[in-house]
Order: sequence, then structure tokens, then C-alpha cells
Amino acid sequence: MRTETVPRGPHPADVSVLLPVRDAMPELSRCLKSLARQTLAPERLEIIVVDDASTDGTADVADSFAAGAACPVVVVRREAPASAPVVAHNQALTRATGRYVLFLAGEDRLGDEALERMLTAADRDSSDVVVGKVANAGLRGFEKQAFKAKPGEEGPRAQALRHLGVTKLFRRELLSDHKIRFDASLCSGADIVFVTQALAAAAQVSFVSDYVCCHLGQPRGPEDGGVPRASDCAERSLPFFRAAAAVVQRAGASVEADRMLSVLVGHHIDEMLAVVDSDASYCQRQCAVLELQRMRQDYWSNGVGRRVGLYPGLCSFAADRGLFDEVTYLAVNRRFSRRARTLVEGSRVYRAFPFFRAHRGPGNPLPDHVFDATDRLRARAELLQAVLSGPTKAVLSGFGYIGSLDSSKCTVTLHLRRRGGEGAFVLPVGPSPTPFLTRERGDGVHDYDDAGWRTVLDFERADWSRKKSGPWDFWVVVAAAGMAKEARLKAPAGVGKALDSGLFTGDGSTRVRIYRTPGGYLACEISTDPHDGEPR
Repeated sequence: MRTETVPRGPHPADVSVLLPVRDAMPELSRCLKSLARQTLAPERLEIIVVDDASTDGTADVADSFAAGAACPVVVVRREAPASAPVVAHNQALTRATGRYVLFLAGEDRLGDEALERMLTAADRDSSDVVVGKVANAGLRGFEKQAFKAKPGEEGPRAQALRHLGVTKLFRRELLSDHKIRFDASLCSGADIVFVTQALAAAAQVSFVSDYVCCHLGQPRGPEDGGVPRASDCAERSLPFFRAAAAVVQRAGASVEADRMLSVLVGHHIDEMLAVVDSDASYCQRQCAVLELQRMRQDYWSNGVGRRVGLYPGLCSFAADRGLFDEVTYLAVNRRFSRRARTLVEGSRVYRAFPFFRAHRGPGNPLPDHVFDATDRLRARAELLQAVLSGPTKAVLSGFGYIGSLDSSKCTVTLHLRRRGGEGAFVLPVGPSPTPFLTRERGDGVHDYDDAGWRTVLDFERADWSRKKSGPWDFWVVVAAAGMAKEARLKAPAGVGKALDSGLFTGDGSTRVRIYRTPGGYLACEISTDPHDGEPR
């Protein structure tokens, strides 16, 4: 093994970019150029390249880059290939001196501002892990949810776990204190276990969602020196999943751990269904169904069941019942699950997925409750327009609907609720057609034409001056089929700028200011002090 180094500066770097590579040409050249273009000051960066016995000149290209680099560059040449590709990852991590580390594959490229933006987020929030938005044509829908600016109900760790790649910023001290390294004994998915360990140990996770930090290249298989991912193993077997699940379980029983386990289970179901719906041998496909059965028995709980999608839950339930043919059909047709009809019966709502009521009687292997979507339905509400109408009036329009339910069956009301205290009232609304929602979100099945509403807020009305001072939030309540779902009213950036100035009630005694919260929701501040009313 030989090491060539461009001398480090007098102070440790803020970020160490770690590049374990084998036969990475010509993609490595593009990757290194993206590092040279970083807006982060060179003295805050170091680059460590570990070449795992390449035969295509990879190490020579790294040496040439190091000779002209403005930041310190370490090039480690291994004379013989490591026993597992992740050995090079651990070797690079051992040599890192930065406060934070970021792993890159040779085929990846960073956005010019990536390191600066991620480090800014890390320092602002004192983060242990920073998740930067990534772009790749192969990203699945649930993976893209990892890059939302504000984590939803599932929390930041579970959200970050939706994308299992290691192209994240990790606090090096966190990895050192918890002895987090890549497990070379795993035939697949060592990166997944590494990410799970780091997130389970992290006290703070941040997100850079408004900038593409990394453009992921086509992943390399182990024969090309890349980190083997689940899809690289012929059997897509379970060692990495069980190792990652064990990490979460060791973290102790908590809502956050349950959320993380739910994300891992969702990933694993998706992988196993991909095997069933592939050209794998009959034996491999049967083994995948058996693994779904074992997963259901070992890791399923009411909490996991609530968080995993209804269709994946149906597939795992069928596997648990030993219904190989049904699981195969469900796997092959899973991409069409969003188009399944919705059936409303009394106060219950069912999705008519394949095999819904295909068998009658007490011996039905797939009972109705497996298709019951009632508790999973969510209201969606968004502001479309907000304008002033004279000195004391504002006109708002938007929409509200329950996903998978035709809006013609729903009633929409707009509520204003005092934040953190008692007080609420219903605002009068009128209908407003929304045919574009059906086109954009109806999946060719659901009708959201009647989801729109419009209201006029008249601040001359005396009852506004009698409202308690403080912040109030706008909520939309959608009622249908004997149930009601509610959601805070989202206000997209740019909508409602006309309301940025203060609005007063008719007698001038009360100020009402409507604004967009930092979280992206519509709210208003009511104050009897005309100099108060700043948004909270």
C-alpha cells in the first residue's frame, strides 16, 4: 500500500470527502471536477481517495488531480483488492480529519454549492447528520420523501432513512464515539446498516431540500469496486435488513424507533416484491415470499402496520398466509395500485385491490380489514389565491379533499383556530371548481372537481374585534361517509404576498394580519395593539 499526500493546512478541515473507488474511470474525472468547483473555501475541505487496486488508471487520475488541487488531497493506493469493497470505505474514514465526513462514489457528482450548504445547515442546527437532496432517475417515490424540508409525523430520522445512500454529511465524532463502521462481513447492504446506525445515534438531523446536492450515477456492483446494494445481490437476501432492524431495536422501544423500523420494513417489502416480479428463478421468487412471511412474523406490529402502505401490508399479509400465487399477482401489478377503486360502506372505506372479496365466507384468506383504508385516509388542503378586496377585506380560495375519495361525496369547511388555546370559529365558504386537481392527482380514477372553496374575510364585522389576541391557524375540515378529516391549510411560497401588509377591522381598534408561517401554513395574528401583530 502506498500513500501520496498534498500537505494539510495548520487547522483540521471542516469536511472530509471520502472517495473509495475501484476502476472508476471515466466517471471519476467528472466527480473530481465537481469537487474542484465547490464554493466552500479550499482550506475547509480535504479529499481522501482510496484506490482499491484499480487496473484502469484510476489512481493516476487521482494523483494528477491532487497535484493541482487547492485543498489537501490524500491518495491511498492499495496494491491488492480488499476482501470486501467496504474495507476501502473504513480505510478512508480512518484517515479523515474533518469535523464532518461525506462519502461519494466515483460515479457521483456534487452540486457546486453542496458542501457549503450542507455545512451551513450542520453548523446552524448543531447536526449529527445532514441529508442533502439527491437526483437520480431511478429514485422511487418513497425515497424522494427523504428530502422534504420539514419532516412530517414520521420524524427526521425515519424521513432520512427513506433514502439509504451514504451521500450524507456525518459528524465524524458521532461515528467515532459510537464505533460506527462498515460491516465487511455483509454480502450486501453494508451502507444501509451504516446509515441506520448513524441515524439511530444522531441527536439532530437536518435537511437541505432546496438544492440538488448530489447527482447520483449508475451504481456499480461489487465486481466494479462499488458498495453492493440490496439490488446487487442475486437473492436480494436479508442479512443487511436484519442487521439494520437489529440496530433500531437496540435503540430501545420508542415512537421514533418504531418509525424507523417501519421505513426499513417498507424498503424490505419493496425489495422482496421486486424479486417476485422479476426474471429470477422460481426458487428465488419463492424464497422472497417466504422472507416476506418471516418479516411479517418477526417485525410486524400495529405501529408498523399503520405506517407501512396499505398495498405493501396486503402483500405481506398474503405472504404470511402462504398465498404464493396471490403475492406474485400483487407484485406484478403493484404499479397500478393507485388506480384501485374506493368503496364506501357506512363509515368504512375500502380499496378494491386485487382479491378484494374474491373469497366469501369465514375461511376467506384475505378478509376485509386488510383492504380497510379508513384510518389511513388523509385530508389535503392548500391555498390557491389570496388577494385584498378593499381596505378591510381579503378573498381566499383554495381546495380541500380526502385522498382517494371523490370530492362530490365530501363537504368542505374552513376553520380558524386559536393556536395553543381555546377558541375556534367556522368561516363561510362557497364552491369553486377544481378540475385541474382531477387531472393532476386523480390517477385516472378519482374525481376532485368539486374540492375548491372560496371565502371573503370581512374585517368590518364586529365579531373580529371580539376575538382573543394572538396567533390563529387556518384549518380545512373535509367530511364524508360519516367521518371527518382535517388538515392545516398549506400556503405555497409566493401565494398571499398581497396580504403582507396589516389589515384592520372597521373601527381601527383591532389589527388582523394574515401571513405564511415558516412551516408553510396560513395563519393570522389578531391584536388590539395597532403596533403589534407581527407573525409568530
